[in-house]
Amino acid sequence: MRRCGRIEAGGAATRSVSANVGQVVRRARGLCWAPRATKGAFRVVALCLLAALPAFPQGSVAGSPAQDGPLVEIDYETAHLERVVTAVRITDRIVVDGFLNESAWELAVPATDFVQKLPFTGRPSGERTEVRLLYDADNLYIGVIAFDSEPSTIAVNDLELDFNFRGSDNIQIAFDSLYDRRSAFSFRTNAAGAKADVQIIDERLNHNWDAVWDVRTSISDEGWVAEFVVPFKTFRFSSARRQVWGLNVTRKLIRLNEDSFWSPLPVRYGISRTSLYGTVQGLEDIRPGRNLKITPFVTAGVTQLRPPTDPSASFTTSDDYDGGLDLKYSVTPSLTLDATYRTDFAQVEVDRQQVNLTRFSLFFPEKRDFFLENAGTFSFGAGSGFGARSNFVPFFSRRIGLSPRGTPIPIVGGTRLSGRAGAYEVGVLAMRAERAGAVPANSFLVGRMKRSLWTNSWIGALTTSRDSTIAGDFNRVYGADAHLEFYDRLRVDSHLLLSDTPGLSGQNQGRQLEVAWRDDEFTMGAGYNELQPNFNPELGFVRRENNRRYNGAVSWNPRIENSDVLRNLVFGTDVEYHESAGTGQMETRIRGVDLGIRFENNGSISVAMNDTFDRLLNPFEIRRGVVIGTGDYSYVGYSARAVSNPGRRITADVSVDWGEFWDGDRTSFRGAINLKPNYHFSVNFDYRRDQVDLPGGRFTTNLVGTRLNYAFTPRAFLNGLFQYNATTRQISSNIRFNLIHRPLSDLFLVYNDLRDTNGRPLQRAFIIKLTNLLDF
Repeated sequence: MRRCGRIEAGGAATRSVSANVGQVVRRARGLCWAPRATKGAFRVVALCLLAALPAFPQGSVAGSPAQDGPLVEIDYETAHLERVVTAVRITDRIVVDGFLNESAWELAVPATDFVQKLPFTGRPSGERTEVRLLYDADNLYIGVIAFDSEPSTIAVNDLELDFNFRGSDNIQIAFDSLYDRRSAFSFRTNAAGAKADVQIIDERLNHNWDAVWDVRTSISDEGWVAEFVVPFKTFRFSSARRQVWGLNVTRKLIRLNEDSFWSPLPVRYGISRTSLYGTVQGLEDIRPGRNLKITPFVTAGVTQLRPPTDPSASFTTSDDYDGGLDLKYSVTPSLTLDATYRTDFAQVEVDRQQVNLTRFSLFFPEKRDFFLENAGTFSFGAGSGFGARSNFVPFFSRRIGLSPRGTPIPIVGGTRLSGRAGAYEVGVLAMRAERAGAVPANSFLVGRMKRSLWTNSWIGALTTSRDSTIAGDFNRVYGADAHLEFYDRLRVDSHLLLSDTPGLSGQNQGRQLEVAWRDDEFTMGAGYNELQPNFNPELGFVRRENNRRYNGAVSWNPRIENSDVLRNLVFGTDVEYHESAGTGQMETRIRGVDLGIRFENNGSISVAMNDTFDRLLNPFEIRRGVVIGTGDYSYVGYSARAVSNPGRRITADVSVDWGEFWDGDRTSFRGAINLKPNYHFSVNFDYRRDQVDLPGGRFTTNLVGTRLNYAFTPRAFLNGLFQYNATTRQISSNIRFNLIHRPLSDLFLVYNDLRDTNGRPLQRAFIIKLTNLLDF
């Protein structure tokens, strides 16, 4: 494998510890399977895909599975009990510089004997990893030595904050500090010292959680070293004198296409499976402190606007100066109170534009930090959809402080209480938004509670409320949900919600039931979801109203254990059936089949077919002047996709859709190319083109986006997002510079620009935002 980026090497004090790794592997098996296609054309595509395997040389993985000793099954439910590491209390000062040269590091017995999850499940890791834990009154120190027999091949592809870990050698360490087997705080770095942190709650990953911590790295001729420091104020833990925490550590080694874990996990699980963590002992007499954080901020900006209907008109210029603050306080060791006053989101990246060829609403993800932090606490339901597109999100935070078109509505402020109280996970959010044009001022309240059951099960309740300053203008939603796991593979998810809106009574429920069986290679599930005609969750997202859906899916991903090139084959089929929740009349039926190949280097190729029936009860204008009339439509579409090795300097993700579309035809192309000359700089090009030919008219859409990222250091970044939409005939630019001058303290310089296709500016703005964390 070619090296993706070069880092200056440095010495590291290491000591040799003999490896004593148990020989535990899964039963090897050969595989031969010939698919039976349901359509002639799809059969040809599938056979061509399988026949094309020799054309995808991927390189060999060091170590053949046939050469690694006896084959033994792992009992994962007991294996984690044997994984115990002791943290050592110290009085010496640790200098976090990426070199474990203080004598205190010699006092800690390392956690070793990492076990592969992929590519050869259960086998010892191809390279040795050592993890040591030290602590003093204020901080936890983690020293990791990632030995590598070929250090010149260490892959570093990214230096961005919350970097893409799939393209770089990296270490991730996760602590279940409450030792509830349900939550964790995770910290990740690569050999260049890039940082990424994640909050885990009930197996949900919140990548937008940000914490105070630091890391430094170095490379030597033995591999690379990472030295972490995490203040105890970053964690949540009990007040007990002697602490017991959960721990797991994972290492990704690009050269061997390997993912290994200290506490072994089945293939179907990742770092979020906290119930299978090992144990940290030795932590005594530590305190999280008051954990009071106050972050004042100031903003200043200039905005110029021109009417889009008259590009020759003069600009209207306005100046804006503002300030506010955010506060975070630990009410108890496991409950945190957040408050915000005059909340500002000037630094947030603009939305990525999308093309909508459906008659339903598009989903744009939340990007504002205040709502993203602890978002997992307020999530509702745990169903996967089994191939069915998610139709409903009960609480969608973009309903607060944003208009339906994404225009900001000033937020006066708000509070949030979130965390764990005994066996309960709780969250309460209260916000106040100002009047904006014809939209009155509104108050919002969201409450969430979950009661833990057994190992990985829970029951919960949710309520959302919106009240405006206009009498009788309100909306309420109440409901309960449950997530139950049996035999470590069977999952049952259900929820029931009711809405309360003036003028809408009866037929006001939203309900769902899903059942799934998940194994390492085989998954099957079925689901039922209904949104009744008067169900109106104004703080949620609904893609398809007044709808009853039945869906099911079966997927088989057989592991090819006697191949150094292939990881899995993919065979899947799914079906969706939609009918009106009011009349019971069928509206849509979709039957799909997909085949694919996943390579050991994490690349993949796949083909799919969808057979669709749609009944339109009302005309649908898919594009201006192009109308699809009422009636019944049956059409078959095909798609193919190829994704390259994410560890290369040049990566690609390309897909093509073609076939019948309503009563016409469609051909769509989507492509993304990512160029990374070095780990400082990356360029991403993405392009989508749709050609639609219908009896009512023809049209073509083009959407072009370019993202530029330059990381000067792991704490200084320049990002640019440039988009062209041929449908709206507009070109937009969003350029942001971010300097992290101290942990969780930022300087943002932001420039936004909107132009027509003739290059005439319609809107532009320059904004400065400065935040500074005061940590007590």
